[in-house]
This record gives sequence, structure tokens and C-alpha cells, in this order.
Amino acid sequence: MKMDRSTRFNLRSQNFVMGLILTILLGLAAYASHRHQIRWDWTKGGRHTLAEQSLKAVKAFPEGLTMTVYVQERGDRKPQIQNLMEKYQVANPSLTIRYVDPDLDPAAARQAEVAVYGTVILRTGDKTEKVTESTEEAITNGLIRLSKGSAKTIRFVTGHGEHPLNEGRESGNGQDRFAYTQAKALLKGEGYQIEEINLAEVEKIPENTAVMIVGGPRKTFLPIETLRLKNWYDANGRLLLLLGPDGDAGLESLLKPHGITLLKGVTLDPAAQMLGGSAATPLVSRYPPEHAITKGMSAASIFPDTSGMELEPAPNDGKEQRTPLLEGAARGWLETGDLTSGKVEYNPGEDRKGPILFGAAIQADKKRLVVTANANFLADAYVSALGNADLFLNMVRWLAEDENFIAIKPKEVQDAGLELPGEQALLLFWGLVVLVPMGLLAMGGTIWFKRRRR
Repeated sequence: MKMDRSTRFNLRSQNFVMGLILTILLGLAAYASHRHQIRWDWTKGGRHTLAEQSLKAVKAFPEGLTMTVYVQERGDRKPQIQNLMEKYQVANPSLTIRYVDPDLDPAAARQAEVAVYGTVILRTGDKTEKVTESTEEAITNGLIRLSKGSAKTIRFVTGHGEHPLNEGRESGNGQDRFAYTQAKALLKGEGYQIEEINLAEVEKIPENTAVMIVGGPRKTFLPIETLRLKNWYDANGRLLLLLGPDGDAGLESLLKPHGITLLKGVTLDPAAQMLGGSAATPLVSRYPPEHAITKGMSAASIFPDTSGMELEPAPNDGKEQRTPLLEGAARGWLETGDLTSGKVEYNPGEDRKGPILFGAAIQADKKRLVVTANANFLADAYVSALGNADLFLNMVRWLAEDENFIAIKPKEVQDAGLELPGEQALLLFWGLVVLVPMGLLAMGGTIWFKRRRR
């Protein structure tokens, strides 16, 4: 090809135009990446991504939100806190973040009553919420409390041998493993106000009761107690009944109208035993995806010493929705015999073959009811296992009409660091730091020497 002046000019013009187009495209890409931040997190467990509940919580403030973080300017914690704050800001661009060093501006720290480094003040409009821990779970719980405004009250029924809420209560063998101490803390972290109520001592359940919880009664309710609870529920109440092998405690009048019958016996699941647990601790690993309580749940939940229940189909008038929530022991059965006899086996005609229903959700008009055939899954010994805590919180959120916050709670990031014994670490050092570089140098030297001799 003959290169004359015209050809050179055309080639240079084409190169100039292509360079200009490339520069414009790169500029647009840089501008778009600045205005619309996109992240990909390929780490195990998504350690650099906010949990679903955190995303829902921070997106609940489209009108604007301010986070003021009180942390030392040159402290070791600031980079870690900044990284967490940026994740919230990516999820909600209207979020404003301010950093205040309490040592450099003690007047601001005193005015905000900040006494701990890492304290975060959340503010929207004229509402504020203080969080003393700069962790994802603490900040997300603070956002939930801020969005709710006034705290909703949840009352636990007492007087029938229910699981205690008392913090620090001890039994003869030490701390009571079957107390609801951790469950109470979970609810308080969500911004709920927790109180106890004895139905025999009150004439009427307070109107500000958002949810009533009956946690594993061992004694039968008095007729007047049942009547008071039923009257409150019939007036658009929200009720969580955690029952079990001890029976329905005289609450049949609340269960029967919704087609619920509690079954006697204890569910045994050989599959749970194969996984290293007890046959009397069945697992639930599949949930109905269509219900708000279990939508998105993947972690299994365990139910120690659980009975079973029957749920009749809802009437055809469409006024009531009945959802089987928890079902397990597909290869097990509901044992009605004596578990202490030493030999337990399935007896056709006496025992009920699995799968066994453990829980159901009812919605009729504005009334909401959740019933489980187990109350131990919420005890301190089990509530932190697998998905038990998430399941319980989702039940309460749905009952309290806080469905917008139904999601999976933030989990602690597990350290995925590699730890090697001394000999393996030394071998890795000599192999990668010494032998491999020396091998490459030897190979390069050999090639250079051969080429030089040619």
C-alpha cells in the first residue's frame, strides 16, 4: 500500500477519532461508576455484603438518614467502621455519614452523651437512636428501632409453668437452659418492649399489646383466663402459642375454630440421629416459600421433644388463611408409647407416620395466630442453633405487622484464615519463597547461556 500524504492524514484522523471515542467511553464509565456504585462479593458467606435485613432496614429511610460516628481520627477502628458505613451508603445513597473524634471535639461528644468510642447516632427528622456498638447487627437493630418510632409491647403470659424470662435465674444444676433469656434479648434488640402478664390478675388485657406469647405452659389455664385471652384475640389480636407434649393447656377454644388439633406423643426422627443429633430432636429444613414468615429461609431449625398437630383445610369462603409452616420427620413418626422403656420402634395403628406437622399460621381478617407443637426451640439451649432465632423473630414480626423487616439477621463473619502446623508452614515457605524463585532463575540462566553460545 502506497503511503502518500493523504493516506497518512486519513490514518491519523482515524486514530484521533478512535482515541477520542475511547476517552469519552472511559470518562462515561468512570462517571457512571462514581454515581452508581456496583460491587461483586465472591467471598464465602458474603462477608463484604450487608445481610438482607440490613438492606431492608437502611432502605426504609428514602427521605434521608444521618449517621454520626464518634471514633478516633487515627484509631485502628476507623478504617473498619468506614468500610461498614460505606456498605450502608451504597444501599441508600441518601444516607449522610459524619465522623467526629471525641478527643478533638469533646463538646460534641458531651452534647450527644457519648461515652464509648465507636458509638453511632442515627438521626432522621426529629428522631434519634443511639447505638454503642459499631457492628452490622447493632446498627441494623438501631435502624429498625428508629423506623418503628414508638416501641411495640409484647407480653408473655405467666402463671402456668411457662418458660421463665428472668435473666440469671438458676436451677439446681446451674443456669436454667430452658429459660427464654436470649429470646427476650433478641426482641429487645428489635426495639420491642417486653412485659409479663398474669391473666388471673387482670380483668382485661391492655390495648397496647401488640403480640401475646404463651411459651410452653405446663398447667391448664383457668376458664376465666382462657376467656380473657380469647376475647382479646377475637378483637383482632395477635397471638403466638408455643405448646408441646404437655398438651394444649386448656386452650382448645382458641385452636378448634381454626381447625388445629394438638396431638399427643413425641416426634422421633431417625434422620436427625444420622446427622449426629438425637432422634427426639427433629429438623425442619424445608419451608413454604409463599408465607412471609418462612419466605427466604434456608437454614434448618430444630425442635427438641416436640409433639405434632393436625390442621384442617380452611373454609371455602376465603375469610381465613391456614398455612402449614413447619413440617419434618419425613422418615420418622409420632411416638405415643413410653420413651423410657429402652426399646422404641414404630408401631402401625398406634403411632403416626411422618411427616409430622409442627407449626401453622392462621390469618382471619385482622386476627393473626401462630401455633407450634414445641416450645423448647426457643429456650436458651437451642435458640441460637441453626435457624431457630430467625424463625422466632420472623413469627413475631409477622404477628406485629412488621413484615418489612422479615429477613435473615446479620451473622457474625467467620474467620476463613488458613492455619498450618509449623512443619507445613516451613515447607510452604521453602517451596514458594526459595525453591520456586531459584528454579525460575536457573531456568532463565540456562536459556540465556544456550542463546549466547549460538
